[in-house]
Amino acid sequence: MVVLLVSLTWLSANPIAAQEKSLLWKVSGDKGSVYLLGSIHYLKKENFPLNKTILAALDRSQRLVLEIDVNGVTPEVAQKVTLSKALYSDGTTLQQNISAKDYELARQRAEQLGLDMQVLNPVKPWFVSMTLVAFRLQQLGFEHSLGVDNFLATRAKNNGTPVSGLETLEYQIGVMDELSKGDQELLLRQSLSDLNLLDEHIHGIVQAWLKGDANALEPLLLGSMREYPGIHGKLIVERNRRWVPQIEKMLEQGGGVLVAVGAAHVLGKDGVVEMLKQRGYKLEQE
Repeated sequence: MVVLLVSLTWLSANPIAAQEKSLLWKVSGDKGSVYLLGSIHYLKKENFPLNKTILAALDRSQRLVLEIDVNGVTPEVAQKVTLSKALYSDGTTLQQNISAKDYELARQRAEQLGLDMQVLNPVKPWFVSMTLVAFRLQQLGFEHSLGVDNFLATRAKNNGTPVSGLETLEYQIGVMDELSKGDQELLLRQSLSDLNLLDEHIHGIVQAWLKGDANALEPLLLGSMREYPGIHGKLIVERNRRWVPQIEKMLEQGGGVLVAVGAAHVLGKDGVVEMLKQRGYKLEQE
């Protein structure tokens, strides 16, 4: 859910077998190792099979850990939890809570996507952001049901491999909902701006991800978000800091785990990869 906004990552139909690296690291400590994957939450059917290195990492692991346990959350529960936070509870509307300029931009963009803004008017800016991005991705042929997290969770279930989450869906939605009123409007503004660049930026993002080129991928995924430190801090940095001790605990317990989080979370100086390096762990990109 949250990752939809921070991991706008796409794949093309280029042969995956030809790439030398993936966005996968082996994290080694004194007592064991875990795999850390920067994942993609929306894919196309032609993007499969996934890189064999990723599949091998899962098959060698005794447990799969995602941001949330997607196997444990039904669509009905996800909708209920999300709408319980997304809908204004004070009787106001989106139009009453953001500037006239931003509302008009959102209305125009929704209209271009074929959405009725009146349907979105009862919900908060963060949910409108998610909805517009998701709808555009679907128009481009990408499906959440085909995302890496869902694929790995299904494969793990079929293999009898336990699946768990670093956080709950309620927590994820809460992170979005707890953004200040001003930051929520900024988030909507950022998403509207990113939508205008989405189509033309796909190729660069695709190629960087396929090559496992973290340096090229970092500005593509995090560049615009870093212009809004409050949002970047809440959605990326604070969550990364919560996850690192959990990964350390896995290492202390002997490892044998594949951890998959949105690609934006593993990149840059505030990414999980760098945080683990700073704590003295050895990381090798696979």
